[in-house]
Amino acid sequence: MATKLGTLTLDLVAKIGNFTQGMRQASSSAEREMGRASSSVNVMNGMLGKLAATAGAAFSVGQIISYTDKYTGLQNKLKLVTNSQSELNKAMQDTFDIAQNTGSAWDSTAMVYQRFSENAKRLGITMSETASLTETVSKAISISGGSAASAEAALMQFGQALASGVLRGEEFNSISEQAPGLLKAIAKGMGVNIGELRAMAGEGKITGDVLVDSLSKAKPYI
Repeated sequence: MATKLGTLTLDLVAKIGNFTQGMRQASSSAEREMGRASSSVNVMNGMLGKLAATAGAAFSVGQIISYTDKYTGLQNKLKLVTNSQSELNKAMQDTFDIAQNTGSAWDSTAMVYQRFSENAKRLGITMSETASLTETVSKAISISGGSAASAEAALMQFGQALASGVLRGEEFNSISEQAPGLLKAIAKGMGVNIGELRAMAGEGKITGDVLVDSLSKAKPYI
């Protein structure tokens, strides 16, 4: 199980509410915010414990400070596609677990998750299905056998394709070079070969809906 220490941070930020509208309102606000902060820290503590147990690692103050900005940025990214603290915690935990289980970078994994989530309503997928699709993509890239840098680049390119609503052009070519396993999975799910898949990409036929359907069908194969 590969570990991406460079993507791990500890969320040390706790908001304390607005004290300008009276002590009673301020107290209530502080309690709510501290509850949310505590929940987030508990999630992160669990992740840190898993990583330390896996890597046998001890984290210095300098490392924790360095990780904090990255973790906060990742958390803010997922806040955009979740509607509550519990959903955010689940998204953070799901993407962390996927990254750990597939040897992928956590932030890149979260980006693919975010892209699926941004189009969830249009694509008709749930939060659980979003996590499942993200895991399938990450696994398909992982079995391609490339370097960690290639895997991260492929995840980035796939995320960009989801953002644009179609896989073609530069994104298709990049994934073909850096993560052929992902294209094989998509082709498998569509029942076509790589040559036919490339032709479909050139015609702009590999849309988000097609990707969701093909990846769902390819999951047992992956």
